[in-house]
Amino acid sequence: MIRTRRLALLAPMVLSALALGPAVTAHGATGQAPDRAPTKARCLLTQDTANSKPDNPRFTLSASGFRSNTVTFAGGGGGGAATTTNGSFTVSNLGAGRYQAFGNMDGRVNCGRTPEVPNDQRDAKAQYKQGFTDGFNAIKESCSAPMLKSFTAVNPNYAEGFKDGAALAADKFCD
Repeated sequence: MIRTRRLALLAPMVLSALALGPAVTAHGATGQAPDRAPTKARCLLTQDTANSKPDNPRFTLSASGFRSNTVTFAGGGGGGAATTTNGSFTVSNLGAGRYQAFGNMDGRVNCGRTPEVPNDQRDAKAQYKQGFTDGFNAIKESCSAPMLKSFTAVNPNYAEGFKDGAALAADKFCD
């Protein structure tokens, strides 16, 4: 009795496998490879050492995986367009900021933000300006004012600005 039930349950499965076997084999023999999943477009920001200066770092945008022939990008106070070669493009000498790329077949891709400029580079101009103002005002008040006395280490940008400001004030106000 158990054997009869087992045969009754297994027979439809075996017969359907035998019936579908040639159809599945014929479908696989058409010579068409299955479509590959599309690669995802991505981009990366790196420092452009060839075009960077200490007070003005520049960056390179490298992208790959785009299906569009032309890609637009924006960020860092500017933007532009690039033609892709095999789905890739590279743009150099870009300013700091957050960048995005857009291809009509790929949509919008966030490329990220450029690394922050180190504090010493960002503050160099501010330190010089403060030193220049302090040096100019010190000599303007008294031509015999000491030239930058300090018991602590002084920022070199501040010291340079103080010296330049004091020299200008001395030319203008002292004999």
